[in-house]
Amino acid sequence: MDLGAFYLLLTKLEEEISFQRKMVSTFLSAPQTAGPEITSRSIEILKRLVQIFRLINLILTEMEAVSEKQARERALLLTSESMSLTSLLLPTVENYSPIFLESVSLYEEPLLERIESVAEFIENSIQDSENLAVEEIAEVVEDIMRTLEYHVRVGERVLGRIA
Repeated sequence: MDLGAFYLLLTKLEEEISFQRKMVSTFLSAPQTAGPEITSRSIEILKRLVQIFRLINLILTEMEAVSEKQARERALLLTSESMSLTSLLLPTVENYSPIFLESVSLYEEPLLERIESVAEFIENSIQDSENLAVEEIAEVVEDIMRTLEYHVRVGERVLGRIA
């Protein structure tokens, strides 16, 4: 992948971060009224978070081929920010969805804590991006994505049975 295409992926992630910020502001500043619309909306937000993790995974995977330090650092910064926003958004959105992620674990660690620890690890590694084991982080992000995706599908089935 050339550097221009890599920067396009980073631009897409920046757009997703804007969405996440908006959702965090919406859900944290003004509690939503429970009902079918907000439940459906919460599932859509969770599906979008799955897509964000897919994008992060792609960025991390492609980062191996990027030698420009500034591009690598920007990718890690955006990835960390997006994962941090996700850790704020997930518990709030979960309150309105038929999905109970609180009890879900990954690598014997609660999913939310795993997301937070990966975000923190990435943030702490930004200055030393050349020596970072990006492939391993990409695998963990993919596992987070698959776990979240599975539970979103289960939630959609539950909603389909209720409706």
